[in-house]
Amino acid sequence: MKTFWDEQPAGQANLLRLLTRESKWLAWEDQEPNPDDGPTARRRTGCKDLVDEVLQAALHSTNVIVLLGSGASFCAKNDGSASAPGMGDLWDTVQSAIDTAKSEIGMTFEEVVRAVTGRAAADLKKNIEGLLSLCKIQLELLSVRASAEGATSDAKMRNTLIRFLTQAEQTILDRVDFVTEKTAVQAHMSLLQKFARRSGEKPRVRLFTTNYDLCIEQAALRQNIVLIDGFSHSARQRFNRDNFQHDIVRRTAISTKAEYVDGVFHLYKLHGSIDWRRQPDNVVIRSTENTSTLRPVLIYPRSSKYQESFESPYLDMFSALQSCLREPDTTLIIAGYGFADDHISSPIWSALESNLSLRLVLCDPALLDPKKLDSASLAGDSHLIDADIEGQRDYQKRIMKLVQQGDARISVLNGRFEDLADAVPVISGESDRQRLQNRLERIRAEGTA
Repeated sequence: MKTFWDEQPAGQANLLRLLTRESKWLAWEDQEPNPDDGPTARRRTGCKDLVDEVLQAALHSTNVIVLLGSGASFCAKNDGSASAPGMGDLWDTVQSAIDTAKSEIGMTFEEVVRAVTGRAAADLKKNIEGLLSLCKIQLELLSVRASAEGATSDAKMRNTLIRFLTQAEQTILDRVDFVTEKTAVQAHMSLLQKFARRSGEKPRVRLFTTNYDLCIEQAALRQNIVLIDGFSHSARQRFNRDNFQHDIVRRTAISTKAEYVDGVFHLYKLHGSIDWRRQPDNVVIRSTENTSTLRPVLIYPRSSKYQESFESPYLDMFSALQSCLREPDTTLIIAGYGFADDHISSPIWSALESNLSLRLVLCDPALLDPKKLDSASLAGDSHLIDADIEGQRDYQKRIMKLVQQGDARISVLNGRFEDLADAVPVISGESDRQRLQNRLERIRAEGTA
């Protein structure tokens, strides 16, 4: 069943709504006076100018942090093939793969679900994270019992769960690998392009994402934008957190003066990436090979995400996030992240409690029930829509209540990542190199037209 957002074109800033102190969602555009209200009718101001002011301030902050969750990848589209999966899509894909490999695994998907949870698969509402968590827990319990008691009766179930989890994880890895050279990543490109105009003398924009996919990397590649992501620039790229201390400068052969290159970002992938592999010596390299000696470096969707985040390279990423959140004059922009991971949400909330110079721009289409946005619901007063603060997740609720209390540091928007990217203003003025880059892009576009 399609929702309001499914019917909307991509990247429309005028679809954004701003949460007010009165717990209302304020529309983007101004509302003209209603003639039926008589001579006292007044024009009602929208949130466009307020949001523009907030985003202008974000662009010029000393430090900028962008956190993108899975919702930010939904706008990346492929013609005629799979695009970014949601949790329900991962459930369906894993179910199909398990049933196809029934002879190797020893059970169907439904049989595994019933054996682990005691319930039918339909009762779990496609909660793939919950299912994988329970499978992992049961496997560990069976392994402990076998080790302590020497029990052999559980061997068949243990082996089934091992094969099930192995197949499920490989299926998830394959499913999230959807980005190609032809994937439409306009929203990511737009966001990078706008923030790339910041002065190279300012600290680099830090991009954090929970996504495994390569949307950001592909968007950067198409615009000649450099990403410093912790990997070396050697033929066999190896991860080392010290690489985040490196930067890109321009220096001529006859001068000792170095000039910071524009359009350089730091990229931190909090839950790993589809092109990371761990070698037997525990070194993480950039590779997409699938061999017995190279293990994917991903935190799969399950409840042990918090514990797994204490391993390298995840620990380095989370440490960087916590450090960035404590810096003065910092703007944190969050899009597509639903605050479902406490190991990420908790540091953000702690920073809001302690860092008075931290500003937050939160954008998510799920903060307002899409049913309230359809044509029937908007037949009345559509300029202001009641906000359901109590119906949100814990950290979202806390943040929205700060807005209620008049915390001017926080701006909460209802909308998609691509709408936010469209709303980010363009910094006026171009450097000579940016101007040349734009001209070259236009020439390339004409050549492919």
